[in-house]
Amino acid sequence: PSEELLEEQEREARKEQFRSSWIVIISLLVTVMGITNAMLMSVTERFREIGTMKCLGALSSFVRTMFLIESGLMGAIGGLIGAVSGALFSILLYGFTYGFSLMAASLSVAALGLIGAGFLSLLAGFGLSILAALYPAQVASSMVPATALRSNV
Repeated sequence: PSEELLEEQEREARKEQFRSSWIVIISLLVTVMGITNAMLMSVTERFREIGTMKCLGALSSFVRTMFLIESGLMGAIGGLIGAVSGALFSILLYGFTYGFSLMAASLSVAALGLIGAGFLSLLAGFGLSILAALYPAQVASSMVPATALRSNV
């Protein structure tokens, strides 16, 4: 292969990596916005509950922590489900494509990487959901109890 062909292939590979990176970044932003929207809806639906808790003496930090824990658990469970379903999909796809015996042999070599990727997925789900819930948790914790009890949502 000529040097020009190698340079062209390298440019194409960089361009494809750049596109892939942007697709991942945009999908993560969409995920964070979706989680934020869901948590804001949760806050809206629980105005009276939050007002009651604050009237009974719950501190703003408790309300904030409650929403962050809820979001973190949802993110961790979502990350776990995503990691397991992604691994099963890949295993089945490669099993049907290359044969299950070959796939099982290569899986024993790649098991540590698969476990690491699953842990990273779980951590990313948890972290993104906590990041997305910061604003809704702040909204919930800064509610005035009388206004929250008076609302009719």
